[in-house]
Amino acid sequence: MSQSWQESALLIGALVAFAFGCRSFENRFVQKLGWLCLLGASYLGGFALSGGVHWVGATCVAVWFLLPWLEIVGRVRQLRYPIKSEVKNRFPPSRDVFPDLDALSSEAEKEGFKEVEDTGWMWDGTDHFMRLFYHEEKKTQAAISLAQQDGFAFSYVSLTSRTDDGLSITTSNYPFSFTMKFSPKQLVNRCLSAESMEDLLDSHEAYLERNQLSGSDLAEQDTEKLQSYLERDMISQINHNISLHIIEPVGNDLFRYSWRGCLFLWVQVVKDMIRV
Repeated sequence: MSQSWQESALLIGALVAFAFGCRSFENRFVQKLGWLCLLGASYLGGFALSGGVHWVGATCVAVWFLLPWLEIVGRVRQLRYPIKSEVKNRFPPSRDVFPDLDALSSEAEKEGFKEVEDTGWMWDGTDHFMRLFYHEEKKTQAAISLAQQDGFAFSYVSLTSRTDDGLSITTSNYPFSFTMKFSPKQLVNRCLSAESMEDLLDSHEAYLERNQLSGSDLAEQDTEKLQSYLERDMISQINHNISLHIIEPVGNDLFRYSWRGCLFLWVQVVKDMIRV
């Protein structure tokens, strides 16, 4: 092994170790630095193995962005989802599965929200739990959610206000790019920087103000119908994405992602890869 190859191997190993070290931090800028180091290590690996050919190094970097496409085409496009999902009462997950549920619930109650019910739905391989709250004075619904699929789980919180003409305004710290487009009647504000329910509520109220909506413009929500509001929102979003050919019906009240939808998903995944 030549001296230059030894130096390259040591540099690549150092970059990989540094990248994984950065990924262990919660700071998103440090995590992004780790991601860049991993891409750099991939480039240097291809460059060294090819004897100094730059396009081979670039190809090794491109592979990271092609892998999600293979996953989407090979697995996601084969999945079938219900056009109409029933949102119904259910028991909350165990503390082992969702350890932050009680703490998040206490935060919501501290901000004036009252717990209404535990609900959710299940799709093929997907389990979605939601604990719903309502703030009577602010006319706003809060939902603490846990999504589980194939051993992967993540939680998020969302706040939703509604108007009498059917407009829904949502602020959420949902951690990934959304997997479908929203209808014109759905305004969504992502607030990834929110570290508490208070931060999320402040962002939501600022978003309402930016859209020239005040408390008098908001509709009171019937706490007996929060589940039906959620079902209505999902049906509206699904119908909108069918009209855009992002998804397509396949019979038996099921849909799948179209090829256009697969491209949309891939772009969303790449955006997340770059954003992290």
